[in-house]
Order: sequence, then structure tokens, then C-alpha cells
Amino acid sequence: MSGPTIDPEVADAYARTAAALPPVRGLVNAPANALELRGEKLVDPTWLASRVSQTARIWRCDEARVPATLWWYSASSALLAVPAAMLLSTGLAPDPTPERLTFTLRPDGSVATVRSAGILRGPEEFADRLRAAMARIIGWLAAVAKMNERSLWAIATDAIANRALDAATALGGPSIGSALAVRIAERIGAPLLTPRFVDVVAGEQTFADPGVEPPPGARRFVRRNSCCLLYRSPAVAAAGDPEAAERAKCVSCPSQLPALRLARLGALVG
Repeated sequence: MSGPTIDPEVADAYARTAAALPPVRGLVNAPANALELRGEKLVDPTWLASRVSQTARIWRCDEARVPATLWWYSASSALLAVPAAMLLSTGLAPDPTPERLTFTLRPDGSVATVRSAGILRGPEEFADRLRAAMARIIGWLAAVAKMNERSLWAIATDAIANRALDAATALGGPSIGSALAVRIAERIGAPLLTPRFVDVVAGEQTFADPGVEPPPGARRFVRRNSCCLLYRSPAVAAAGDPEAAERAKCVSCPSQLPALRLARLGALVG
């Protein structure tokens, strides 16, 4: 497949990002023999409907908004992981405009690798392009699933926050990631929400100032605005096991009881 023309700065930016954060290589470079798709697929309602249907079959979901939410939860994370890492390590960002992207899928239809042919300078330019890209993808996905866009924007908020926090933590300074996520979100504005963070230590949590490092011994987490809805899938809500759905919830899931969520986050801190 012939993709969009690649800006000569792109390869260097990806290489520098991978040097600073080696896991980025696996999010950018397509596996051997993988089918690369043009980014326009991400705003193709027929293609998106196929992803929703595939996800519904895998997770045995009848209600379209559940598989649409599950697919977008994964896809938004894949789309935002490398931009967050690149901004933090180089000050540049790959252009998220669908027409500038190529990507690959895993066998389950989730997005595996993403690469852009264009480069942007700084969080503000990236945020402006990201808003336009997200509005198109979310608009079509919501239309396909016949659901409200608001919950999909909330997932995008948490994807930005988590991926920026992950990259910054790997670089040794969580606050630069949380501050970057807030900066991007504020530039985009509504319907994207403002990311929230908590610092957890010794079974206690405090709401974090995004621009300040966590206190000694604490670990920063995203205070999520969204839920992937995995716990609603019959594939995990086992018959005869009333706690199966609860166990299927992510550690930071906002649908949990607050005390349980704090206990699970605390267990990660040690």
C-alpha cells in the first residue's frame, strides 16, 4: 500500500523518541507482513461499523455502544501514545490528521501501530489538529453506534492523560506528563474534559497539582472520567459468579466503589 508522502523530519523525530523511550518502536513500526491501512479508514462509517461488529462478536455484546466504547478505548490509546512520548522527548508531534496516518490492526480489530507522514511543532499545534481529528472520528463512531458523543470524548480525555503520564513517568518526571495533558486538553476545550490526577501513597490519595511532582513514595494516577464498559460484556460477567463483572473492571475504573478503587491503586504503589 502506498501511503501519504512522508515529511523528512518525521523519521528523525520518531528515531529520537524511540531512543528516549524504546517501547515506542513497537507502537510505530508495523510487524512484518502486517496489512497497513490508510488513516481515512478511521473516518469511514462503513469501516467503523465493521470494527464495532467485530468487537461485538468477540465480547458477545448486543448493545452497539458497548463494543463501540471498547474499540475506541483501545484505539484512542494507540493513537495518542506516540504523540505524547514525542512531545515530551522532542517537543515535536506527529500530525494526527487521518489523511496523514497509516496504521495496522491486531487480529481482534484493535489498532496496533500508528505512523504519521507529518510533523507538528509544540502542544498547541498538535492540540488544534487533534481536536479536528477527534471530532471527525468520534462523530462517525457515535453515529454508527447510535450513541452520545460525550462518553467517547471522555475516553479521549483519559487517553491523553494516561499516555502523557506513562511517557513522563518513564522519563523520570510524572508532572511534565500531567501538565502536558492539561495543556493539550485546555487548548482543545469542550467537549474534551480537563484531565484529573491523584497521588496515592500508604492507602491514601490526594488530588494532584498537575505541574507539581508527587510527594516522596507516592505514585500519580489518572482520576478517570470514563469507563471502557468491559464489565458489561457477557464474556466476562460469568454466570453464577456475581463478582466476575467487578473483577473485570480496570484498577482505576470510575465505576468501582471509591474505597475499592483506592485499595487496588494502593496495591500498585506497594
